[in-house]
Amino acid sequence: MSAPEELTTEVSQPTESEETSATGPEVEENPILFQAIGTLKGKPEQDEEDNFLLRLGGKRYKLFIAGYRYQAWLKQMAANPDKLLFLRVYPKCLMIPRKDPQIYFQVAAWEEENPWEEEPGMFKFRGVWQFVPQVRTPVISVYRNQNANDPKGKFKASHLPVLMRREDDAKPFRFNPKISKEELPPRWFIQGNFKFIPSRNCWGWDKDLEPPTKKIPRYKKPVKATTEGQGPPRVHKKPVKKIDKPKKPTTQKEESDE
Repeated sequence: MSAPEELTTEVSQPTESEETSATGPEVEENPILFQAIGTLKGKPEQDEEDNFLLRLGGKRYKLFIAGYRYQAWLKQMAANPDKLLFLRVYPKCLMIPRKDPQIYFQVAAWEEENPWEEEPGMFKFRGVWQFVPQVRTPVISVYRNQNANDPKGKFKASHLPVLMRREDDAKPFRFNPKISKEELPPRWFIQGNFKFIPSRNCWGWDKDLEPPTKKIPRYKKPVKATTEGQGPPRVHKKPVKKIDKPKKPTTQKEESDE
């Protein structure tokens, strides 16, 4: 499966190092890519505003179906509204300052039986482990891969909150503007399985797929975005027309003879 379409606000992103610019047969044989994808199970519902939802752990999460899949999804829901489905999804997380993260899922595929390797609730994350300003919990940041197709040119990132305790050297990166770039701690690229925890509104680390590495894959720089997921609108100010006010008549004082 391809890497997910990132839909969230931009925060401090990892910088590319010389280690990420490797090219040649070695990269082609064993590429490292950003990725976030998983499997869910449930009966999709529809609310009064025609939004599709999925109940997980007593909570309801919005489902987003993009492109040509949407019409097929509508036919599926009309023919079998109470059918239990396995969903292949891209996790999304909208982060708004001073509010809880809003998690939802983009549906990539659905089946009546599970054809995917992950069991329901399990996700595969490949991204940078770091802190972002909007939440206290560390996140796995999934950026747009360098060779990914993005017709809209938005290149947004997904920052997915995770719980993970490790006994190795890997730690979540935290940016500190008071120290020099050379003194900052390393950024770690994590590749692992994570289980979705609705009660905590985040994911919990299950196991590594590959050991953590400081080699960060090349990615497209995210664009700046507002909380609605769009860049700030440009304001074109019209030139102010100056109105010439009528001048007051000047009175000349007559010189008096002393």
